[in-house]
Amino acid sequence: MEENHFFPIASNTACQLKWVWNTLYLNSGKSFSCHRTGGTILTEDNFDNFHNTSVLLSDRKNMLNGKWPTQSCSYCRQIEEQGGVSDRIRQWSIPYKVPQELEKNPTAISVTPTVLEVYFSNVCNMGCLYCTSQLSSVIEAENTKFGDFLKGTVKLVNHSNQYQKLLPLFWKWLDKHGQNLYRLNILGGEPFFQQEFNTLLEYLTANPMPECELNVVTNLKISKVQLEKIVQIFRTLLKNRHIRRVDITCSIDCWGPEQEYVRYGMNLQQWEENFNYLLTKKWLTLNINQTISPLTIKTMPELLRKLRKWRQERKIGHWFSGVSPQPDYLKVNVLGGDVFDQDFNEILYLMPDNNNEDRLAKKYMEGIYKETHSTGIVPDLVNDLFIFLNEKDRRRNTNWRDIFPWLIDFENKIK
Repeated sequence: MEENHFFPIASNTACQLKWVWNTLYLNSGKSFSCHRTGGTILTEDNFDNFHNTSVLLSDRKNMLNGKWPTQSCSYCRQIEEQGGVSDRIRQWSIPYKVPQELEKNPTAISVTPTVLEVYFSNVCNMGCLYCTSQLSSVIEAENTKFGDFLKGTVKLVNHSNQYQKLLPLFWKWLDKHGQNLYRLNILGGEPFFQQEFNTLLEYLTANPMPECELNVVTNLKISKVQLEKIVQIFRTLLKNRHIRRVDITCSIDCWGPEQEYVRYGMNLQQWEENFNYLLTKKWLTLNINQTISPLTIKTMPELLRKLRKWRQERKIGHWFSGVSPQPDYLKVNVLGGDVFDQDFNEILYLMPDNNNEDRLAKKYMEGIYKETHSTGIVPDLVNDLFIFLNEKDRRRNTNWRDIFPWLIDFENKIK
């Protein structure tokens, strides 16, 4: 690994995401340096400088001086104050290539990103509970059919979509800065169902980015024939050295009916068949990514048992985080301290600790457990959780009480 793949700023608050990473939500018209912090509204005037806004420049300056940014980063600060492993700390172990400006000046605050995460349109074939109309056309159609719903902190509404206006600006930016990228993450909606993703594959065929990793985050709700065609394109890009590496990151949170309820529209049998196919493509880098919520913790152990089995065939990355930034009523700690103690103990037991990467992931999970265990029940948010679930059931003709009978006790307590 080249030396410049390791972040050179070592203050007590510095986070490499602030320098190397940017997330573009072309659909909602916003830019973020981290999914847990506030974003910048994108316009045609500021798009080309989305990675060097006044807020980001101020945050980087504070971090250079060992201070926490004043308007963001509270999530990591709170976890670290409790002795846990935050996203900021976990990111230190990931050897992203540093911006070219830092190679010349280790205190530079105006830089070119080396990791770009892009959300194109909201076209998607699923409607996950913690998702919104900005990222799911299924939810957008659902909200259009049933109308706006506003009660407590529960807001089921549609949002304006900016991607048609911003998409041409993205391609121009990529032409100008694409060769500086070390990693390009594509998310959705569902990338495998989006025309923009097909356009990207055509772009990479015509415009090689041989130093860049391509990572696609997918729900794997796709026919085997379609998946095979896409994998073959990946293989050709790699063979011709138009891309350095291809990652497929498969989204899944837990196992069983609970997962199909939370990731509305998922077919677990189809997901597993497609994942087993990807297992055979050893030249692909394969990961799973979990979103942890109160509805997924109790059946996470079953997923981790499957992960143990899959890892007997090949290496599989494991990434996870809580619901962020919203909605608060779906965050892991709303039900209070000890409801998930037994589940987290089993989860931690099933997580390996064979190497530094495993141990860091386990410490990260321990941090999520500590945050959950140290919190008391939050009645207002629990009440909103049930408002939300009841309204989703009304819209989808589902019944959360059949899937999560253990939650009924909490509903009775709130009443």
